[in-house]
Amino acid sequence: MSMNENIALTPEDQQILDGYKPVVDAIGQIFGSSCEVVLHSLNDLSHSVVWIHNGAKTGRKIGSPVTDKALSILATLKESSRVNSGLYFTQTAQGHRMRSSTTIIRGLSGKPIGLLCINFDVSTPFNELAEIMLSPQRQHEHDNEHFAIDLDDLLRNQVHKVQQEVMADPMIPPRQKTKEIILRLHDAGVFKLRRSVTRVANMLKISRDVIYMHLRAQQ
Repeated sequence: MSMNENIALTPEDQQILDGYKPVVDAIGQIFGSSCEVVLHSLNDLSHSVVWIHNGAKTGRKIGSPVTDKALSILATLKESSRVNSGLYFTQTAQGHRMRSSTTIIRGLSGKPIGLLCINFDVSTPFNELAEIMLSPQRQHEHDNEHFAIDLDDLLRNQVHKVQQEVMADPMIPPRQKTKEIILRLHDAGVFKLRRSVTRVANMLKISRDVIYMHLRAQQ
């Protein structure tokens, strides 16, 4: 595939590509300055970079061209069922050794329309990497996430957490605590989960009718 073999993108293709821009930002936020993340469009290979995080690693920016390595990966994968290059190593002109992976993005027709490239700088000093990963500015102490193994595990954790909060709040009258628990679970989106009402009712040792009564009162 030469630099002249650009691919015409439909509006739907462009929408799919645009949807990957938040993915680039999300990966970039996790790994910070130790990682370059690049979104290429195959619409114009001479200016293929349409979104980038930490382009300082390679000196690239929006509007930079596709790389020879990306073209090689595209040529290898575009006719196969594989979408990812697997891991490979590259080195920048500045001497940074990069642990890389490239994924083909396909449009609704199945044709390649873009590339998502992740380049992790393995030469990042350990103290710098630790600062990126552990910096207090990147931590939110109260944003604890429970990685549930199934729906019951998720619901038990959420019910227990809300119960503890409500029961420990002296400003909530005892007769209002069950209602408050139900409303907080509702606000957290718990009752959007399938068959959650029955499960939560059993955990709270109340009937489903009590839950529905409080939920209807909020509508």
